[in-house]
Amino acid sequence: MKNSFGLFFIFFSSIIFVYGQNENYKVQTDSLEKLINGFDKAGLFDSSVYYSKAAIALAEKENNAGDIVYFSNLCGTAFMNSEKYFESLEKYSDASKIAHANGWFITESSLLNNIGAIYFFLGDNISALEYFMKALKIKEERNETKKLAGALINIGGLYNILGDHNEGLVFLEKAYKNALEQDDLYMQAKALISMGDVYFSLNQYGTARENFEKALPLSDSVADMQAVANIIVKIGDTYKNSNDTVTALKYYSQSLKLSDSIGYRLGMATAAMETGKIFYDKKNYPKALRYLKMSAGESEKINATPKMLMSYKLLSGIYNSQKDYGKALNYYTLYSKINDSLHKSDTHDKFSTIKALYEVDKKQRELDNLKLQNKVTQLQAKQSRYLLYGAAGLIVLITFTVILVFRQHKIKNLQKTIRLEQKLLRSQINPHFIFNALTAVQRFVFEKSTIVACDYIGNFANLIRAVLNNSAVEKISLEDEILFINNYLTLQALRFDNKFTFNIDAGGDIDTKSILIPPMITQPFAENAIEHGIRHLNKKGHIDIKYLMESNFIKITVEDNGIGREKAKHINAGRIKRHRSMATSITSGRLLYLNNSSDGKINMEYCDIKNNRGEQAGTKVTLKVPFEREF
Repeated sequence: MKNSFGLFFIFFSSIIFVYGQNENYKVQTDSLEKLINGFDKAGLFDSSVYYSKAAIALAEKENNAGDIVYFSNLCGTAFMNSEKYFESLEKYSDASKIAHANGWFITESSLLNNIGAIYFFLGDNISALEYFMKALKIKEERNETKKLAGALINIGGLYNILGDHNEGLVFLEKAYKNALEQDDLYMQAKALISMGDVYFSLNQYGTARENFEKALPLSDSVADMQAVANIIVKIGDTYKNSNDTVTALKYYSQSLKLSDSIGYRLGMATAAMETGKIFYDKKNYPKALRYLKMSAGESEKINATPKMLMSYKLLSGIYNSQKDYGKALNYYTLYSKINDSLHKSDTHDKFSTIKALYEVDKKQRELDNLKLQNKVTQLQAKQSRYLLYGAAGLIVLITFTVILVFRQHKIKNLQKTIRLEQKLLRSQINPHFIFNALTAVQRFVFEKSTIVACDYIGNFANLIRAVLNNSAVEKISLEDEILFINNYLTLQALRFDNKFTFNIDAGGDIDTKSILIPPMITQPFAENAIEHGIRHLNKKGHIDIKYLMESNFIKITVEDNGIGREKAKHINAGRIKRHRSMATSITSGRLLYLNNSSDGKINMEYCDIKNNRGEQAGTKVTLKVPFEREF
């Protein structure tokens, strides 16, 4: 049906456009606007992009800045709908700059909000938060206090994802207040649901339930029945986590019936799965099978991958307990296939994110240098071709010589590109750390710790100077690397109110001044030790970093007494699927380029530390890094 509508619309709209071609500018752009909106509704986003570009070209010819911004926004949205996020970012960014130059600040705010949404889809929550905050600031500076709730909910939700639950609540409470002032029932419900999610993350299930119960009649009053079904499940979750499974089952049953009555398959899959999990834990396998099969079936119809994964895994476990190994193997095979494809997709997404961020940052100074060097390379390539053409009529020996020179030149250019990409990957670590550090400074100031904030800013300035210097070179001395990581950990300890101690040790036989290694190689692993291990401890943390010489390698170990990778993975599992550690993905990409561009390979190994009772008591990362000597 959709395709039939699309074909009819293409035929009809083409007539409109041809007619428009023979008329004036306004008729042409009106025709194009109808085409763009029609293709969007038909789901034919590539066609929507095509006609958006045609409208932009017309507006540029007429020098109509307003229409350039308008159609660039439509084009960016069409790219976003087709999951071409880099192209979408480019169009939104171009439009926001024109809007800013013309003083159209409210339009600029909307475009910045769109850019933030794209970064969220790419998994870069730090950049997403930055753009949401910019968009909000523009409206607040101009007293545009109407309809702020949506932006505030976005920011509050992101703070919750990043683990700063209290800051998230501040923005969500502002959103709820703004929605009350505007008498916006829909946004009131959304704010209450988000606040309930934060309290649920803080294990405050009673407070979470109160917020969900306040949101329930609001969603019902605006006839958002899918939201009602979701809220009922969330209320059930609060009872389940409070060990009241009887009441939880009643709410899951209510949500299942409502979802079935409105044809909401995701709601049915969710309620059935939560019901099945309770019966599974109680070892009531007949009822667990009934609900888990229902969840799997509904999930398959809408391709709800997380629900399918959990249902298949639990079904396999039930059949294995019943010694029905054939069915157990069948469901485990289904689980494994989806799980493997998700890991491949995650890896692809990480590299796609790095590539997109690389393209978006191309106008910065480092990428300006890259563009300049690329132009030089192109000119050199042209010169090589001219030499080749000129030598075509000469003897065979000269021809072979020119070919050899050309190949060598190509290899050198490839090496230059790899080195530039290494610098780019190093430079992307900077904004990730800087944002966290500036947030800490802001917190110190607000909490009246003026002296601490001044000390922090002084150390922070020294660290930034070191980061900028390190980003410009291929190798630094081990002495400088140790000074850098010492300064970094000192700042982090201050940021976390001395929640942890640290020790850095270089073997006595190492001449740290003459040993050269890639810069900032240790920092991402120290960051992971703090953010994913020590941050969640209920006791004092400790990080132990050692540098030892082994043959032609420097062995670096980063050991912490944190909660361990399994508990950290469990905590992160409650966050939105798109959340990722940018430090880890950037470092993985950087190690890949380093290994491709040098003879010695950098080896990395993770190891879980166990206590006497066999429980996880920390994580140890070991790096073997080839080094050079400075004579």
